Amino acid sequence: MLEIFRRNLFINSLLLLPYIFIVRIGTLINPVSVKLPQESNILQELIFNNITHPIAQSICANLLIFVQAILINNICNKNKLAREITLFSGLFYVLFVSLIPENLPLSNALIANTFIILAVRNLFETYKNAQASAYIFNTGIMIGLASLYYYPYFTFLVFGIISLLMIRSFKIIEKFQFFIGFGIPYFLVSTYRYWYDMPFADFNFIKSILLKLPILKADGLVVTYISIGVLMLGVVFSFINYGNLTAKKAIQSQKKIDIIYVFMLFCFMSMIVFETNIYTHLLTLAFPLATLTGISVSESKKVIFYEFLHLFLLGLIFISQFKLINF
Repeated sequence: MLEIFRRNLFINSLLLLPYIFIVRIGTLINPVSVKLPQESNILQELIFNNITHPIAQSICANLLIFVQAILINNICNKNKLAREITLFSGLFYVLFVSLIPENLPLSNALIANTFIILAVRNLFETYKNAQASAYIFNTGIMIGLASLYYYPYFTFLVFGIISLLMIRSFKIIEKFQFFIGFGIPYFLVSTYRYWYDMPFADFNFIKSILLKLPILKADGLVVTYISIGVLMLGVVFSFINYGNLTAKKAIQSQKKIDIIYVFMLFCFMSMIVFETNIYTHLLTLAFPLATLTGISVSESKKVIFYEFLHLFLLGLIFISQFKLINF
């Protein structure tokens, strides 16, 4: 089945959409509606107050994942992160965001992933670009929007600075452009609340800043812990496989792959800095892990092994969706 997505054809990209609906069929059979807590901000309310029906939320989540998968494939192929042009990174993104049953409904973290992916897309466009001001500015805006939907992404302000320093000579004026871009979403939200005499609840996330490891609940299904273990093994394998992923590639490809690794490190850092639900936070790992896994699959000759891995991940997803294991 993986071989269907080896070729980067328009029809193959479109096939990702029915693939997503099949993989996440449980969200349509047993849809779950997400309700926002009282301390939610206006951007979060804009989505969830207008999309309230469980099936509508499930369909929106699937369509959003399709857009994200297309963006990830575009990033990998346009920047030549792998030696072959394939659709594997987007495919594995679909699998990784669907592994944990608690993450199947539409959520703020899933919405925020769209903006953080766009931030990386704009960031990569700054490489050896003398007219990079717009891309730097857009990178800041996208990280700001991502952090408004999912607060732990606030730490990616530092990720943006580090990544831009890694990829280009980051001038002082460009630093101002980046910070101004990041602050614009907060400024607009604050202006809206001030205009309508509303409390500035959007900054309440500061209260959730702490430095401790999140607690993993022990009341979930066994398949959930297996899925978490698979994701962690994927992270470990990605770091072990670093040499193979960067070998015999252009300097620009190596630098951009390095940024994906830094992104992954910030996923763990933000987990420690902010008080998070560990299940929800695993959605932040889906993008970098899928990108690196997609590169590995496209460059590996172990076709049968990755076919079995694909089927294994599908099996975990269907078991968790339909609760085929009740312990």
